[in-house]
Amino acid sequence: MFRRVSVWFVVSAAYILVSTSSLAWAQGVVPPPGRVATFDGQGANAWAGNIRASDDELVALLEEGMRRSPTFKGLVDRLSKSDVILYVRPDVTAKNNAPTRLTFLAAKAGFRYLVIRVASGRSKEQQLATLGHEMQHAVVIADAPSVVDSQTLRKEFERVGKLTQPSVGDDFFFDSPAAEEVRRRILAEVSQK
Repeated sequence: MFRRVSVWFVVSAAYILVSTSSLAWAQGVVPPPGRVATFDGQGANAWAGNIRASDDELVALLEEGMRRSPTFKGLVDRLSKSDVILYVRPDVTAKNNAPTRLTFLAAKAGFRYLVIRVASGRSKEQQLATLGHEMQHAVVIADAPSVVDSQTLRKEFERVGKLTQPSVGDDFFFDSPAAEEVRRRILAEVSQK
């Protein structure tokens, strides 16, 4: 499922990402190795180059996905070679059974910034499968260099899938047969091991 955000949020988030990382570096705060600078100087995990997990639990989830699922590993490998910077964060605002979701933040300086918010309250197997599902959506973006804003994103997603709910303001919800197949495949792979 994909959720598009308002222009205000995108601009604000991009500004925060750029300004806070620069501030940490300007203050001489160097994050520990394997991390990228954040506003507090501690750093987010730069887990697989351009895939950045916000906490150790999500790093462990990504590593488990790589170990247990060839499909998951393939998605990570593909995204690691793209111009997509993917942040993986827990969805602390989600209600029970809320879906994991992907949000397009911005395109800036040759990179496209996405966030996957991982819902909690599910088994590790379900979390891996739904995270892989959203990573497949990120691969669609990585494979379509024309996707640089919400309008071009929606056009690409309509080409490869379908809207699953009526649009609400600037938000839209999308799914594709490819992402659903990835979810099923990952779930089968991690259930065997």
